Amino acid sequence: MDAMNRDGIYDISLMDGQARAILIESTEMVQKAMDTHHLSRIATAALGRTLTCAAMMGSMLKNDRESVSVQIKGGGPIGTVLAVAHGDLSVKGYVDNPGIDLPRTGKKLPVGAAVGRDGKMTVIKDLGLKEPYVGQVNLVSGEIAEDFAMYFTASEQTPSLVSLGVLVDDDHVVSAGGLIIQMMPNASEAAIASVENSTSMFMDISGTMQEYHLEGAVNQLLMHLEPKVLEKRTPRYQCDCSRERIERMLVTLGSEELKDMIENQNGAQVDCHFCNKRYKFSAEDLKLLLEAATIREDQ
Repeated sequence: MDAMNRDGIYDISLMDGQARAILIESTEMVQKAMDTHHLSRIATAALGRTLTCAAMMGSMLKNDRESVSVQIKGGGPIGTVLAVAHGDLSVKGYVDNPGIDLPRTGKKLPVGAAVGRDGKMTVIKDLGLKEPYVGQVNLVSGEIAEDFAMYFTASEQTPSLVSLGVLVDDDHVVSAGGLIIQMMPNASEAAIASVENSTSMFMDISGTMQEYHLEGAVNQLLMHLEPKVLEKRTPRYQCDCSRERIERMLVTLGSEELKDMIENQNGAQVDCHFCNKRYKFSAEDLKLLLEAATIREDQ
């Protein structure tokens, strides 16, 4: 981590291996998402929390090629919230309505009202196996941290404390971060009680990151739980789209669809939802892809 980018993820052992913590500072990552999608403050908070937890889940994957996707559909005016993290800690995401704005009813941004809670959180883990793992839970509040906690408990049978926070002003992410604590099977009753009794300390994670940043937050939040940092890594907002990947996607649409694009549209343009990059294909470009699609269909 350089001086300009304090973002990082710590994998931490607690109480001599009786619990595990993942602690992240994600300010620059969320800022990049805000800038890329021109997000409102509420959209920044909603997507930022989701990206932050997705990055922590990405840090739990075994290798760089594995990925975890989180889709939240709560029925609220923000629409779908989607985040994807890979094992190399590259993270990307978007929301359907990046300009969402709702009146405040208190100090905090009304993220739950924007997301809604009449829906589900779906987590898809691609671990390189024949079929991906898919877990789904009903939303608890739309505030996102509580919904992730429900996912870990109900879908992965791993009761987890989850704290997520994004502090944002008009066009700037002041601070962002997250914490996941999971008890190990060998945890004693005393260890479980130590974590449960500390819950209130973990709730203002964005305020903690603003004041102490990642290294200081370890001591500030976890010192009484005997933290031992096992690994330090750096997350980043990075889209992995490419012209070659879009070409492969177009080929999978099939020859009839490509013929229609050639004859009626004289080409095509495809926008990437994750980074807003636009890829343009002329009719001649599509004719080459049509040949590939035809060969694919004949095999």
